[in-house]
Amino acid sequence: MRQVFPAVSIALNRTLLAGVIAVSPLFIGKAVDAVVPGAIQISSAIAQVRAKNKHAGEQRKFPNVTESFGKKITEAAGYLQPQDETVKPDPRKAMQVLNEMAANSSKANAYELVLLHQYTGYAHLGSENYAKAIESFNKMLAQSPNMPIGTESATIRIVGQLYSQIDNPRKALETLLKWTEYEDALKPEDSYMFSTLYYQLEDSKNALLNINEAVKNQEAAGKVPAESWYILQRGLYFDKEDYKSGLLVLEKLIKHYPKAQYWKQLSQVYYVVDRTKDSLYAFETCYLMGGLTNEKDIIRLASMYLEAEVPYKAAKVLKKGIYTDKIVEPTAKNLKLLADSLRLAQNAKESLVEYEKAATKSTDGDLIIGLAQAYLATDKFKDASKWGRQALKAGKLKRVDHANLTVAQAEFELKNFEEAIKFFKEAGKDARSSKVASQWVDYSQREKARLEALAKQ
Repeated sequence: MRQVFPAVSIALNRTLLAGVIAVSPLFIGKAVDAVVPGAIQISSAIAQVRAKNKHAGEQRKFPNVTESFGKKITEAAGYLQPQDETVKPDPRKAMQVLNEMAANSSKANAYELVLLHQYTGYAHLGSENYAKAIESFNKMLAQSPNMPIGTESATIRIVGQLYSQIDNPRKALETLLKWTEYEDALKPEDSYMFSTLYYQLEDSKNALLNINEAVKNQEAAGKVPAESWYILQRGLYFDKEDYKSGLLVLEKLIKHYPKAQYWKQLSQVYYVVDRTKDSLYAFETCYLMGGLTNEKDIIRLASMYLEAEVPYKAAKVLKKGIYTDKIVEPTAKNLKLLADSLRLAQNAKESLVEYEKAATKSTDGDLIIGLAQAYLATDKFKDASKWGRQALKAGKLKRVDHANLTVAQAEFELKNFEEAIKFFKEAGKDARSSKVASQWVDYSQREKARLEALAKQ
């Protein structure tokens, strides 16, 4: 069964009990419920739950309560809702009184049976025995129509909520749909309740229909829907891959309930709909709010900065993640990413330090060639040639021609023209570098000849 966040709200505690028990047993409040005999069928058709009030204008007559019965039920009520606020409710003592009344109920009239089963249901609620409470309220409703319509309606509602509480969403939905036949209109909270039940029953279409109704009516009243409403609505849109509608809901979540986790989700959705710049901005906001707390997220943010050609920020978050927060492991791969970021940010000196750290932890040629290129960029030609050769030896290179070009250029600067020409020719075996390698070969040969001629003078 699918879980809902949170589950259908129901206050089945002493606070609720205090609010639903009437001071006089002759006036039953509208906050008690029980299931109506004969469950209705749940249609699989898509339909917005509406109030139908089939009982509007119905007049009911039922017997009066005898004085002796009234005294006993009042006694039970006193244990459930003590007049002295310093005294705690005692459902156990209430149940003792009610059991005694039940044992002598053979002469009770229909309305007295209603009250007896109703207050027995209250006592079970106070003890958090929800199954027994449902059973008692069932017996109460079996006496219909010998009770006020408002009492019957309210009883049906609580029983529906009780079924939800004991993890029976199908019975909860059946019961609450029956309850709508007593109501003039549904509140936004009611539409949300139906949405959660449909969601638990994996009926996403009806769940979405009802949560949309809840959100629409709440917003129309100038109120902000609860966070859980937006979360459910967003999830249902994303389940059906309607990212455009889900994005609108997510933006409302961020507006009214600004949390780092929502900015992270927003970044992911922007990425899915090809809004890459907005994806980066949202992910950056999440980072600034302290919402990126693991290595994977920091690496992703750095990579997004590099893709957006903002290497300075990439280097900054990586340095903080590795050396300050220590949430990014200083592996060869991560150190190379930091070194690449520093190099692209024109910080060759610092990038060299990171490349050296990375190279000592890896035998991967692509990582080592980065170090060689950093040495070349800082005019350390011997080191560039050394590490370039090491990269070629290590292998696992995506572009062997680039490694050959790095060694060749370093040897050229060292005026080792024969070595330079050899590596330029190796680089030229790759069609992608053949033209530039050929030009370098010609240039190296001319430069070698020029210097040799000068030496003979």
